[in-house]
Amino acid sequence: MLASSVFKSSRWFLFVNESWRIATLWFAGVLLFMSFRVFFLVYFHNRITASLDVDTVLNALKTGFAFDSAASGVCFSIPFLLNCILQPLRLGHWVRVVRILTAKLFFAVAILLCITSITYITEYGSQFNYFMFEGLHDDQQAIALTAIKQYQPWGSLLSLLLLLAVAFKLCHIIDKQSNGFLERIFTNCKWKRTFLIVLIVVLFVCAIRGSFESRPATRKWSAVTHDPFLNNLVINPFRSFVYAIKDYSELQNHGLEGANPYLKNNVTIAQDVLAGLEQHTSEPLLAAPSQVFFIVMESYDSWPLQHKYASLNLTNELKSLASKGIYLDSVLPAASSTMNSLSSLLSGIPYAGVNMSLIGPQQPASKLSLFNQLEQLGYTSQFFYGGLLSWQNVGQYVLSQGADKVYSATDAGGKGSAGVWGIDDGQLFDLVAEKTQAKSFNVIMSGSYHGPFNLDLTQYDYPFKSAADYPAAIQELETQLLDPYVLGHLWYSDKMLGSFVRKMQQRYPDALFIITGDHYSRRYLHPRPNLYELTHVPLVIYGNGVKSSMLNAQKIASHMDIAPTLLNLIAPANTAFYSVGQSLFSPTAERTVFGFQTVRNNKQLWRGDLSALYEYYAVNSLDKIQLMPTQTQAFKEIDAETEQAYNQYMAQAWHLLTQGKK
Repeated sequence: MLASSVFKSSRWFLFVNESWRIATLWFAGVLLFMSFRVFFLVYFHNRITASLDVDTVLNALKTGFAFDSAASGVCFSIPFLLNCILQPLRLGHWVRVVRILTAKLFFAVAILLCITSITYITEYGSQFNYFMFEGLHDDQQAIALTAIKQYQPWGSLLSLLLLLAVAFKLCHIIDKQSNGFLERIFTNCKWKRTFLIVLIVVLFVCAIRGSFESRPATRKWSAVTHDPFLNNLVINPFRSFVYAIKDYSELQNHGLEGANPYLKNNVTIAQDVLAGLEQHTSEPLLAAPSQVFFIVMESYDSWPLQHKYASLNLTNELKSLASKGIYLDSVLPAASSTMNSLSSLLSGIPYAGVNMSLIGPQQPASKLSLFNQLEQLGYTSQFFYGGLLSWQNVGQYVLSQGADKVYSATDAGGKGSAGVWGIDDGQLFDLVAEKTQAKSFNVIMSGSYHGPFNLDLTQYDYPFKSAADYPAAIQELETQLLDPYVLGHLWYSDKMLGSFVRKMQQRYPDALFIITGDHYSRRYLHPRPNLYELTHVPLVIYGNGVKSSMLNAQKIASHMDIAPTLLNLIAPANTAFYSVGQSLFSPTAERTVFGFQTVRNNKQLWRGDLSALYEYYAVNSLDKIQLMPTQTQAFKEIDAETEQAYNQYMAQAWHLLTQGKK
């Protein structure tokens, strides 16, 4: 048997020994990701809607292993490559230093992302995506306070510290392990050494590719089941974070002078985009009102207004207005976040993935600006927000789009009982009532149905103190139900809305009200909402002379249709205006509408990255009546023509935002 000193002096043996340590750390990383994936499957099992068998779950875990291997392998490729280079030069001590630092950094980042992903999935229903970086432009202090108050992350923090301690201890054990069993493969035979080295390199390459097959582990091939939520868990938090950075950078880094990312696969746009967007009004359907109130309700989505949830009485005020005016429940929001949807509604430019509130103030107002087009009709434009104007640069943005006056929480004494994001909706609507001027167009952005949900609801006689107070049919659902206290904030916001409309209508009998939600709320009564409930917002038009017979309630629409519809209601005949959308009074039977990463026609709905991962829903009117889905829908890929139309729409939006004034 060879002496121990021989092993310690053999560069080949030291290479193999160090490779084994790196491989052990790689396996520990894979085990970490796989453990969290299994935890997600158990913890969020209520979100899985498809019927799963053992083979389906195993296939998801197998594919997830490929992503775990690639994520761990890429990180540990640094010490491995240094091992290949420095070990023959007898500089192995540097390999050890880099390996220890890499391992500790990797486990620190991976554990942090896995722990954080629990809260992110709870809030947004998916792992990390581009949207998380919108927080860079948000009120970060308010976000932090909301997360602390709403989620009480002390358990997560403790778990983070415990897992870090275990991971760092593991790094120490692996570093000190003698690995004596490796001495058995020690050989002076050059061809055996060559074979082992080739085997190690091949295994390393396969580890970082995540596959022995011809194609590596990539997002495009991760949708291996029929359940969208389970497919989302196939990619681990580390890799999803990397994809989020990539997606965000792809959209944001082009800048004002960059290339249009949607101009691909034969997608083109006209040289003069604005010329193709000019429209003219027909005869007005209403006499011009003295006041127009455009109310954008925070997280006010369509599901609470469905018949199957009527017994909850959460949105009775809006239902009452809807019954007396125009009500559409098949409306796609421009985006899944407040500022991006609001930016689109006010500027008339669809959200295409780039932060509009930062780019807008750098340029003249959009030709499609709703403020400017209403001002041409003689209205003074005002904007009201219950938070601070520094949030998402909203103050500068609305001014850049032509608003005459801007009001915020500061104008109503600062903070309300919620304390984090600004004043309560009751205070906000009181501020609007105080500041309303003669013949004004007033945009109101509410905020009470937003975390951390700490309003005192007892003073408003909210009926649900616990889930036991829910109606019997709701309680019979064999699933976890949303905390009634959270739903109480929706109830409160609706209550304040109804009170405001009654007050303004009494003061201004001819006032016109347009009410919609900024985006879907991400909060649902049970954890298995269908894709319709996950994507739509309501639209209500109410006022003197507005009748439900004016529009078919089943008509599909998008946020971009609100401006031309409003103009066709009240503007003189043949008034010129610019719009990407179309008046809902236009006679169209079949139509396809778009939101960011969302496509809807009369019968089908898609959401997601249309070139890779997305969800599908066949429109079913029974889903608005049945509390729980009775069967799993078959998946259908988006057709090439519809996908091209979506890219055409987004390419045009991108051009209007970045190049539209040139």
